[in-house]
Amino acid sequence: MIKFLALLARFREEEDGVVAIELLLVVPMLVWALLSTFVYFDAYRAESVNTRAGLTLADMISRERVPVDSGYIDSMREVLRVLTRFDPNAAIRVSVFKYRASDDSYRLVWSEQRGMLKTLDDADLKNMRTALPLMADGKKSILVETSAKYTAPFSIGFGPFLQTNLDDVDFRSFTVISPRFLSTICFDDTALIDAICG
Repeated sequence: MIKFLALLARFREEEDGVVAIELLLVVPMLVWALLSTFVYFDAYRAESVNTRAGLTLADMISRERVPVDSGYIDSMREVLRVLTRFDPNAAIRVSVFKYRASDDSYRLVWSEQRGMLKTLDDADLKNMRTALPLMADGKKSILVETSAKYTAPFSIGFGPFLQTNLDDVDFRSFTVISPRFLSTICFDDTALIDAICG
């Protein structure tokens, strides 16, 4: 019994291998913290890129002096894909709407989409009324929405969103801009005789 107690006391005072055990406990936490920092930085970078891409596309269409067509909207989506390299299937929706003071409502002039978004209608504009700016009667504006899906390079176990990790977060941008040189931007659908201007 005395030998056992002496052996136990010696074991308690022994400090060989303490550093290795501490390292074994701390390294996983350090690696997790490093990967978490990388994933969060990358996710916020992707969100920023999508927002700036939406602003760029909105500015691009606001400067047009001639009606846009399906080819123009296709090209806008290609520009979005180049700008948001993290999602080759990035989606875009371009809509022109006007404000009508007589019934205090927003009315859709035209809407085109490329990707998984559906085209807008007057009911959608009514639902997003709080996000739309105050406008003068008859004034027209352009709404450019983009959507890009971000997948984290690794799962870190939790995220700032409702999911348990950052896999497949859908970043969306919502940009309203006025036409710069004309009162409205028309959509020239080759199937129609006249351009849609509202």
